[in-house]
Amino acid sequence: MSDKQRIFNVLFSEYKDWVYRLCYAYTRNEAQAEDLVQECFSKVWVHLDSFQHRSDYSTWIYRIAANTCLMQLRKEKNNPIVYFDQLKENISEDDTTSSIEEQSNKLYKAIIRLSEIDRIIISMVLEDVPQKQIGEVLGITENNVNIKVHRIKKQLQLLLLKEQ
Repeated sequence: MSDKQRIFNVLFSEYKDWVYRLCYAYTRNEAQAEDLVQECFSKVWVHLDSFQHRSDYSTWIYRIAANTCLMQLRKEKNNPIVYFDQLKENISEDDTTSSIEEQSNKLYKAIIRLSEIDRIIISMVLEDVPQKQIGEVLGITENNVNIKVHRIKKQLQLLLLKEQ
């Protein structure tokens, strides 16, 4: 096994779940999220030899994932596709759906209504990515990330209040 293959295997096993959660947060569709994960890691494989170690692998992979999601969203704006999973209500047939699940569903519905860049930022915040690293991924300062996170939280609060 080559060094490239070993490094790729480590990166894939370490970051595949995070990349999937990011992609799923955008698409709310399992199959599409899995496709985006494959696309992200195919880009990691292709560009692994040219990685210059100016940042951590995690920052580099987050940037690839965020850009891949943004490109997918732009494609969908130009050629909208409605997925069946997105049309289904997130209410189980059993009325014992927990309050936490209901709140989580409401939050994700509100997140979907945010702008593309705000969705990326809040998805990383929900994944406990440090704000410094979010700034590196997006090419903005940590202070700017802090301001954006504050504004996004306010916007989410307003969106959630409207749904009540």
